[in-house]
Amino acid sequence: MKTPSPQAIEEFLRAQYGLWSIGKYEEMLAEFRKIAPAGLTIEYVGREPQDGWAALDEMWRDYGNKCPTELIAAIVNGNEAATYVYNHLQTEDGVNTLPSLETYLFENGRLHVRYFHKGQG
Repeated sequence: MKTPSPQAIEEFLRAQYGLWSIGKYEEMLAEFRKIAPAGLTIEYVGREPQDGWAALDEMWRDYGNKCPTELIAAIVNGNEAATYVYNHLQTEDGVNTLPSLETYLFENGRLHVRYFHKGQG
């Protein structure tokens, strides 16, 4: 299975953050399915990796339409990428902006994502 080009990876990253932020979950999932047809793993650093599809569903259930993202930086090298993101969590007391570092490894149609969130793990 072909590994996506650095340009395709950057386009995926920008699309998935944008779609998440405007509440288009199904469209975001379609982007993940297109770039990772052989499977998806998500790991919150400090925890065991988990099935990515279930993790995305849980993420949406907990934070969908409550936590738009702002992509501050994306760096793509070969088949890997790293992003710096502001997560603008909407709370009863206002917006709480939480930074995260996220890494992406694309191999043989599979995607492994690692989230570094303050307080996780």
